Amino acid sequence: MDRDFGPLSKLPPFQEHPFYLEGMAQIAAGQWQQAFKLLQLLQGIYPDNAEVKELLSNVQMRAALVAGQPRHSSRVEKRRLNRRRFIMSASIAMITAIAGYAVYEVWINPVVVQELRLRQITYLRNEADEAMAAGDYERARQSLQQLEAVLPGDPQTVEALRRIERVEKLSDLYDEAKALMAAGSWDQAIEVLTELERLDAHYRDLPQLLQVAQESQALDRQFQVAEEAFARGDWSTAIAQYEALHRANLTFRFDDVQARLFASHLKYGQILVEEAGTDPKQVTEALSHFSEALKLRPFDAEALNARRLAETYLAALSSADRDERINLLQTIYGERPDYAGKKAAQLLYTALLERADSFLKAGDKASAIADCRIAAGLLVDDPSAAQQMLAKLGSETTAQ
Repeated sequence: MDRDFGPLSKLPPFQEHPFYLEGMAQIAAGQWQQAFKLLQLLQGIYPDNAEVKELLSNVQMRAALVAGQPRHSSRVEKRRLNRRRFIMSASIAMITAIAGYAVYEVWINPVVVQELRLRQITYLRNEADEAMAAGDYERARQSLQQLEAVLPGDPQTVEALRRIERVEKLSDLYDEAKALMAAGSWDQAIEVLTELERLDAHYRDLPQLLQVAQESQALDRQFQVAEEAFARGDWSTAIAQYEALHRANLTFRFDDVQARLFASHLKYGQILVEEAGTDPKQVTEALSHFSEALKLRPFDAEALNARRLAETYLAALSSADRDERINLLQTIYGERPDYAGKKAAQLLYTALLERADSFLKAGDKASAIADCRIAAGLLVDDPSAAQQMLAKLGSETTAQ
């Protein structure tokens, strides 16, 4: 928008006008007719000036007198005339130079200064606009501050500086929120985004960011619930919470959730085996958790071993063949004497005594003694029955 920066100046005093200065030079040279013509032009510029009118009247009278005087043609008069002409020429040159300088200072220089000022204002405005468009707010501020020095109190400049301050605040809040989101500080991020929304609800991708932050906050709280269940060993709750997180957002803390799910399935399966006793259904449930753990880490040695032992134990519980059951249970006992809360050892102990009794009935005392010795060495709560049978068989052997 163009601005009116006020008039350059009023008409200067007539004594500074070139017509006046040259007219006075003509008077000094005795050229009254020329002086009269110049002062007539001056009166046209200053029509109401009494001093100009009086000066013009005096010069007109003198010009008329000079016009009526006789001319001399003597040699002396010619020399005087030549000398006066030289002086007049020098005076005119000097007066012309002074007049030229006066014209420059009074008429030309203000126009040049004003033109330069307008160019500077235009340049600074364009510079500020370009910097704003490029997001270089510091450069825009510097240009506007320079413009404010040229145009103090200019409303447009003041408003632009306020706009920069506001844009910078919005940008700072946006960057802070992004950093908090990257750090997973969802509560703080939502606070900053809410403040940003209050200032400008449509700033950049604010609505999408706020939605992501709120969803992530909910997921984070659900993750904390799962973590609390994991910490207290509530494996079934932990598994349910972590799986719910995956269903809600598979990418949310993916590695953490995967690691927790693996550990929860493995530990829960181990607990189920320890508490299963001789219940094949509970062992089967434990096996399902070992399988889930191996889906997450297919080559994990601990999970593979846990599944193998559970499968062996389930086979022993399900087998109707006593010899097969004893072999399976001996395999488990050889690796884990306390497997299934020592129930595997107890089952092996019972099966060995039953088979020893069958050997005795069949007349195979040696095999019976072998089974009794194995049974007596098992880590069971009460091995006394095996020990007594072994002692009885030993005494009978000695008596024979």
